[in-house]
Amino acid sequence: MIISPSIASANQLCLEKEIRRIHNSYEDLHIDIEDGNFIPNVTFGMKTIKALRSITNVPFSFHLMVKNPDSYLKDIFELNPSIVFVHVESIDYISEFIHRVKDQGIKCGLAFNPATPVEPYKYLLNQVDGVLILTSEPDGKEQIFIPEMVDKIRMVRVFNQKVNLWADGAINENKLELLNSIGVSHVVMGRQIFHTGNHKATIEN
Repeated sequence: MIISPSIASANQLCLEKEIRRIHNSYEDLHIDIEDGNFIPNVTFGMKTIKALRSITNVPFSFHLMVKNPDSYLKDIFELNPSIVFVHVESIDYISEFIHRVKDQGIKCGLAFNPATPVEPYKYLLNQVDGVLILTSEPDGKEQIFIPEMVDKIRMVRVFNQKVNLWADGAINENKLELLNSIGVSHVVMGRQIFHTGNHKATIEN
């Protein structure tokens, strides 16, 4: 299982210090782009993300929580992304977006809010490289892990045996064994890494 630290949970006043502290311990860093429209919170502009790219060669996974994901692609393509996740709720012609990303030789994935069912989108699962299930309400106060999302993850695996499964939201080390057992290959962790001082979350395989 790969742990991907969410940079949005780092101390925003000293992002360079935070990234230099952890980047040698992880093979992927997670960048949530939130625009204040799709989700009330605002995280990073591309100027900040490009500055982060200049201090580490660790690949970035991108999670676009935005109203107009297409407008971010040109800049993201230049930043060595490991994968780009788009929310199914944010875009009408999802296949077109997927092909635009994959035509650049970049992996593309679908992200699902907790309330969004997977089944209407199962026809797309053969086209993508990953599915990211939010296991808590995004940026809600006192985020809590939603147990029902475990069944949702299992459902994705029933629909597609090969796609990489990602989980993101209120995940602590106590949840890693469970997620690993249901086939999750990537876990996004933010507060657990940056707010607790535990800069190397691990799971025994």
